[in-house]
Amino acid sequence: MTDVAVVGGGLAGLSIAAQMAQAGHAVEVFEAGTYPRHKLCGEFLSPEAQASLNRLGVREKLEAHNPPRIDESVVTAPGGATDTVALPGAAWGISRYVLDALLADHARAMGATVHTGCRVSDIEGTLDTGFAVTHARGATTARVVVGAWGKHGIPDRTLGRTELTQPDPVVAFKAHYEGVIPDVIDIHAFPGGYCGCSPVEEGRFNVCWIGRRDRLKEAGSPEAMLQTAADANPHLAARLSQGTRCTDFCAVSQVTLDTKGPLHQDVCMVGDTAAMIAPLCGDGMAMALHAADLLAPPLHALLSGRAAPATLRTQYATRWHDAFDRRLQWGRLVHAIAFRPGVARAVTKALRLLPPLHRWMFRQTRGPLPA
Repeated sequence: MTDVAVVGGGLAGLSIAAQMAQAGHAVEVFEAGTYPRHKLCGEFLSPEAQASLNRLGVREKLEAHNPPRIDESVVTAPGGATDTVALPGAAWGISRYVLDALLADHARAMGATVHTGCRVSDIEGTLDTGFAVTHARGATTARVVVGAWGKHGIPDRTLGRTELTQPDPVVAFKAHYEGVIPDVIDIHAFPGGYCGCSPVEEGRFNVCWIGRRDRLKEAGSPEAMLQTAADANPHLAARLSQGTRCTDFCAVSQVTLDTKGPLHQDVCMVGDTAAMIAPLCGDGMAMALHAADLLAPPLHALLSGRAAPATLRTQYATRWHDAFDRRLQWGRLVHAIAFRPGVARAVTKALRLLPPLHRWMFRQTRGPLPA
């Protein structure tokens, strides 16, 4: 029996795996994919996310990739309305291609076993009795299971979570472009969606957008859908003209912004498996890492024999809701605004006229700044 089975090797899963392995516990990570690979993500590391990575001990390795320092946020609306605000702290732009592989190596260095190409098909058990995890290479028993498989996956169905959420009629895409852009994160609204652009390492920038599924059907392809969006927003068109696409598209459908929750049938959920914040908030990576930080202390106490399963359930759920409920609510609000061109134009103009309002709204979707 292993101490912790982590199902999914993204930011949250690898962070909790590294922390538990460093604390002396036996940890196995089951990741359906391989490293390195591109993933759909805004690839924006806020100061909060950087603080989590610093605690993990990987900051120097990340800095070796020379991530761009992002110090401004630009919001634009269809028709040309725009507003710019200084970020409360410098963010980093770094790709998931680099970051996930680096964290997988770090988890291994701490003592965790990371299985790649190993999809989990079933999870059974409780914190009181232990778990059985069925995967592509057989079965593993574990004292605790951490769910970190992302927005949706096979375990959602086997655990009966599918009825908890109703997918929005939206799709999301991401690609990298060769080209140098300013050290800012852009959010460009267009009819039926919005697009984020920000620099990453090696002279590239990330283009990540979310839009209505019917707009994709009308356009016929992701490229045509993005071109239609650029035709409606001159600022987005100008940004795209600064580079050439150099990767294939990553795509995700069945997107939901509902809160699924930090625990289900005694599986501790982290990252997007618990809840996904609206992509335009640029806080998903920080929330994934922070959720692992919240889970680590009560999980370590349980595994060390200093706490009962009931304590883990209560402490983690309380900490998770205290940390994320408010920003998830704000995220859903700004997501809804961005999908309405007239409202987006009005809000963008108000933000430009009232800079303190922009800074205040930005803070609502984020946790406290690290000391």
